[in-house]
Amino acid sequence: MLEQIYYDVDKFFDYCASKNLSTKTIGSYEQTLRLLAQYLKDNYKLKSV
Repeated sequence: MLEQIYYDVDKFFDYCASKNLSTKTIGSYEQTLRLLAQYLKDNYKLKSV
């Protein structure tokens, strides 16, 4: 089961796809947000945003 923070990131990508953003834009957002989510989880024990 995905932790809530990763679920939230995935929901954001569903939104991006619905807005017809380019593949490169979504890829850039994905890399950045997944790194941020991992950082917040590891350093601040956040599980939801």
